[in-house]
Amino acid sequence: MVPYALAQRARGLHQSNQPFSIRVLTGASTGEKLDEALAQASAISWRAPYQSSKKLRSQINSGEAQFVDMHLSHVPQAVLFGFFGRIDYAVVEAVDVTNDGRIYLSTSIGASPSYLHYADKIIIELNSFHSKRLSEMADIAILPPPPHRSPIPIHDTLSKMGWPYMA
Repeated sequence: MVPYALAQRARGLHQSNQPFSIRVLTGASTGEKLDEALAQASAISWRAPYQSSKKLRSQINSGEAQFVDMHLSHVPQAVLFGFFGRIDYAVVEAVDVTNDGRIYLSTSIGASPSYLHYADKIIIELNSFHSKRLSEMADIAILPPPPHRSPIPIHDTLSKMGWPYMA
């Protein structure tokens, strides 16, 4: 819902000759609901780590939007080091949020823990399609930056080192 609302806002502001664009940093693959909807509204000024829209690709190739192509696994560390600047909003998908502030992420964990940690404001989209038991598979940890990072202590398939939620 958030990308569609942003696209609608962009169209309205653009019709009034007011500028509106956002920088989009994702933590996993996205589809037409994000890239295409926002590109159709000329609402993306910058995009990383990759994109999935014919319209946005055209805007990147023509110079209308900037793009940083990088491997997804490098994004959390780049966020930690501030390479992308401040993160104003993090929009993450979760299957549950508890009264004590635990956020049980859905299948879209990816870089979400880093975004939640470093964003100024957070929007959580609750997805009731997925089971709340997804947390039983999650193992969430934000590792310290190199050179202070130790080897991950996982030595068998059932080991975990983190938590099933973000707090």
